[in-house]
Amino acid sequence: MPFATDEEIKIAHDILLKGKKQFDISRVNIIKEDRSCYVQASPGSGKTTVLLAKLIILTNKMPLPEGKGVCVLTHTNVAIDEIKAKLGQKADVLFSYPNFFGTIQTFLHKYIAAAALHYFYGSQIAYVDDDVANAVFLKKYSKLPIGESKLKGRIYRQTVSKEHIIDAAEIEALGGVDMLTSANVIKKKKRVDKYDFQLRDYNWSNIPREYKSLIRAKKDKILNSQGKEIVLSYKVDWGNNKIITDSGQIGVDTPTGAEYIKIKEEMFSEGILSFQDAYDLAFRYIREKSLNFSRFSDKRFKYLFIDEVQDCNNQQVALIQKIFDENKVVIQRFGDYCQAIYEKDESSGPENDRLKDEQVLYIRNSNRFGEKIAKPLRTLCIEDNHQLIGNEEVPSTKPIIITYEDPLSVLPKYAELLNSTLIPEMDNRSVLEIANRERQEDPLHRVNVKACGWVGKKGANDQKRFIESYFPAFERKNARLRTEGDSFNDFILKKEHKYVKDYAISIIQGILKFLDLCDIRNGNRRYTKTSLLEFLSANNIEQKENFLKDVMNWALLIINSNSDNDIQSLKEAIYQYMTTTILPLYGKSVTRDAHNFFNAIGEGIHEAPVAEHGNIYHGDKIDIEVATVHSVKGETHAATLYLETFYDRHHESDRLSEQFKGIAYTRADKKVLSSLRVIYVGMSRPRYLLCVAIQKDRFDNMDCRELREIWKVVKA
Repeated sequence: MPFATDEEIKIAHDILLKGKKQFDISRVNIIKEDRSCYVQASPGSGKTTVLLAKLIILTNKMPLPEGKGVCVLTHTNVAIDEIKAKLGQKADVLFSYPNFFGTIQTFLHKYIAAAALHYFYGSQIAYVDDDVANAVFLKKYSKLPIGESKLKGRIYRQTVSKEHIIDAAEIEALGGVDMLTSANVIKKKKRVDKYDFQLRDYNWSNIPREYKSLIRAKKDKILNSQGKEIVLSYKVDWGNNKIITDSGQIGVDTPTGAEYIKIKEEMFSEGILSFQDAYDLAFRYIREKSLNFSRFSDKRFKYLFIDEVQDCNNQQVALIQKIFDENKVVIQRFGDYCQAIYEKDESSGPENDRLKDEQVLYIRNSNRFGEKIAKPLRTLCIEDNHQLIGNEEVPSTKPIIITYEDPLSVLPKYAELLNSTLIPEMDNRSVLEIANRERQEDPLHRVNVKACGWVGKKGANDQKRFIESYFPAFERKNARLRTEGDSFNDFILKKEHKYVKDYAISIIQGILKFLDLCDIRNGNRRYTKTSLLEFLSANNIEQKENFLKDVMNWALLIINSNSDNDIQSLKEAIYQYMTTTILPLYGKSVTRDAHNFFNAIGEGIHEAPVAEHGNIYHGDKIDIEVATVHSVKGETHAATLYLETFYDRHHESDRLSEQFKGIAYTRADKKVLSSLRVIYVGMSRPRYLLCVAIQKDRFDNMDCRELREIWKVVKA
């Protein structure tokens, strides 16, 4: 029996895509599928919309036979936010017991890590957060006695054994090459013109007094910062009672291991976990208690849906397989294994083939881009992708290879091409005009023209190109100006936000600024998010819950807003809430400064220098965001420039020259497959214009008639 009837599918479509063309046969077949399967979807194919259609249909089938529910695991809350926005109160049934909607991490914390923590340490979860866990660990570690602590001694020896390359300017500031070499402060590296800063055995008599404090400060800074990095990199293998480090294993029963474990277990007793700790405890709990979680899951859930399954790492794959029995729960996975790239290193991560299914259903046509962009993506992919279909309604232009001798000429050339590339099907307007119009129509006015590459900053030179070669100001972690903001708009209209959670955090930050301007303090300090929630909870636990619920609803309204009027109405609702609900709790009223802050237009949605990305190239009438491929995954751009970079001894054009010519890759070299995954993600972002930057000498080695049939070639 199919999962849904044609009529149910039509109703779901009209809720999600009213006024747009009906689902095609491939999507209808997936919606109707009632068995375990893997949905392999092309970039921009709307696979999450297909999943949402299934969930909408389920709302009218609840409760399911035997009182079972549905489990939906995601990597972000976007799908959850979208279904709440589309269904409103009708969605409540999906978010009630026995159903579970949330991230894999949330599922882990709620059902396993919490039980494990209580079982082993008698505590409850206070925080599962890497930043909090690292800060608490380092605070406890700092209290270990210097000279007596075996752990600190090991960290010191590891730090001393590492290289600490020092640049020429700093060498001069510390006294010069000759003096520092004679004093054994630096040593020249063999075969390269570099110097290694030493951390011990100085000849102090050779160091002038005015430089001694500077050298000590440099040494202490390295010992402190690198020591922290090293100790935070340690991992516990609870199954084998070992601590894993990059310089070998430590037994947990050794004096060094015992000190480390003592700190970790103190944290666990306080309910403080890192994300890795949560997984470690979960697997330890399952192993030591010989638990069969699949008996729990198949009694509670009839269906398991996993969105963006290609983003599951090996731990998440193992966890899902421990919890859900394939033979008793219908497991449907939605993803694209061709886009399986991971954040933690700059290559593609572990394979997750174990989450594939024997039955694979395909969505081969993209809604995002047209035939001309689909053409190169058929071979710049980890497998023969010849069945990829472009959207005939999207007038993509012929992709362009920009050849260069000077990488600094690439972004200006890209900006020029945006202005000169015209689209006849759109009244002969330029890609630049179209991009700017679509950006203005976006209520959040987000940058929609981007340049992306695989590797950001690694010390570029003429032989090795990285993103910083093209854009020297590039910051790997998207550095932003750290100003607070002069208006509430500056908090709620941050262009770099993608998810509801990000907007919720910004709303709370804006509210904290508002309270500060109303002269409301926590003792003699400003309120923080934590102290505000503690105050609301102490006043009335329900008040705290209502506040958080309201904040999430406001954030959802921002992300789904269609006009500046929507934003203004939202601001009025928040202002009303603050003045009638929050301020009376303190016996305060609105000050003039707070009123002006809330009602000022600010820069907000126009130029927004506040909280702007640092990685913006400002071209003529266009902003181009420069980013890593990993950071733009899942996005849709008006235009994308792919910047070739150096990774593991080669640039992409070295490894993939045949694929640029339209020849599919059929072998299994892991480095080539990694390059194909990353380039496929980066090059499948744009709707209208795709460009790729390749250094001229490398391009000359691959140039041929077959390549030029797919690509237009221009010189920077």
